[in-house]
Amino acid sequence: MGREWLVVPDTNFLLVPGQFGVDIISELNRILDVKFRIVVPNVVLDELDVIERKTRGKDLLAVRMAKKLAERFETVEIGRFGEKPIDDQIYEFAVGNERVIVCTNDKGLKKRLREKGVPVVYLRSKKILELEGMLE
Repeated sequence: MGREWLVVPDTNFLLVPGQFGVDIISELNRILDVKFRIVVPNVVLDELDVIERKTRGKDLLAVRMAKKLAERFETVEIGRFGEKPIDDQIYEFAVGNERVIVCTNDKGLKKRLREKGVPVVYLRSKKILELEGMLE
């Protein structure tokens, strides 16, 4: 086993457990056959705070679940909230570092990352996670 990979979820990915009832931790363990550590970008935490303030009902529960989940992981500073789109900040972080796996369901971000050879984990059929790309 080599060095560990950094698994970087975007905001919508952290909402998956609350929205679809998918246990993203056990799913990541199932599909990633490498040593990895989940790190949450500071800008994602900021965005969750913003969403929480303007959300109601079951979406609010999903946001609170996402925040609770994020607390279990290390925060990684990748930029400043509001400076540029979060997707761009995650993209730059992933492309600028080795051994990064991005977790996103954003089609545009996924495509850009795959073009740069960055592995992407996404939700398939609203119930399982899938990995796209190679892990060496």
